[in-house]
Amino acid sequence: MKRREFLASAAAVAAAGFVSPLSARAARQAKQAVLDRISIMSLNFQNMLKVPDTTPGPERTLELFDYPQMIADTYGVHKIELQHYHLPSLEDSYLKEFRARIEKVKSRAMQINLEFSGLNMSAPRVRDRLLAIDLTKKFIDHAVTLGCARVMVNQGAQGGADNVAPSEINKVYSIPTLKTMVDYGKTKGIVVSIETRGNGGGGGRRAGAPGRGGRAGAPGAQAADAARAAAPPAPPATPVVPAPEPQPGVPGPGLPTWTLLAEILQGAGAKSNVDVGGSGARTQEELHTCLKMMMPFTAGQMHTRVSQSWDLATAIKYLENDLGWKGLYTIEANGGHTGTKTIYDVVVATSKG
Repeated sequence: MKRREFLASAAAVAAAGFVSPLSARAARQAKQAVLDRISIMSLNFQNMLKVPDTTPGPERTLELFDYPQMIADTYGVHKIELQHYHLPSLEDSYLKEFRARIEKVKSRAMQINLEFSGLNMSAPRVRDRLLAIDLTKKFIDHAVTLGCARVMVNQGAQGGADNVAPSEINKVYSIPTLKTMVDYGKTKGIVVSIETRGNGGGGGRRAGAPGRGGRAGAPGAQAADAARAAAPPAPPATPVVPAPEPQPGVPGPGLPTWTLLAEILQGAGAKSNVDVGGSGARTQEELHTCLKMMMPFTAGQMHTRVSQSWDLATAIKYLENDLGWKGLYTIEANGGHTGTKTIYDVVVATSKG
């Protein structure tokens, strides 16, 4: 073969499929940039984890200490999010050892989700709100020890003696309660956030309206729901404080829950951890409206789920193209690897990295 023919043939082969090392490296870097924007919740593997208050069984094969390694090996993800009740010890020695295991695989705990049942910022009894403040402060300290960036508090509606949600009535004390938590977090360099929970579109802002129950997998949540369903209707509760007079510029009853949450966030100086599944949005448009309202308060991450009411990929495109979102997608799913992989695939295929 003549030299000229050889060179032409080699060029054709290269054009047909040869990928230079530089191009391959760029592709790997692009994918890693996407993976760096993903966090995965320990809640997803509630049925696999050997954690407190669960029944031992053959399916429980995963120690919490090994969770960061499993996520890194399986998904290439190095950010995790923890449920507070998955921690079997709150001793500094345990938390420091767990942090060392996380950092050994070059990972980081991004957030601890606090689920204190009836002890929350919306609780009508002062003593319950004081306990919620005290527990939150303790976990802010634990977050520091774990090297964790954030804690997310439950704003209410998670069972307990008073199944309440943020409302026009209780915001007069839920805002200062949350602000106390936020202010303490600031002294420790920890962001305090709340997530979107409730009803979208309309009807979510009724004074004293109950919100949805606790997050799937939270201890006691399903049992509490069943007990409430079987119990006779309770008499109407007497408001602890009178409903405030309507004020100009303040959204009134019948508007989506997230309008109230925006008001609470602003009043307390807290951040939003948008939970797209918990927003209660019934359409794609409603979800985008919620995202637009919550993004100015963002904590830098959001809980990412799927729904039959809207398309997650479309929401991600709206977030990134229209709202300029560059934050963290935390995968929240039922069903262990199956549910997690479904959301993971959407985020990897859609987000820009």
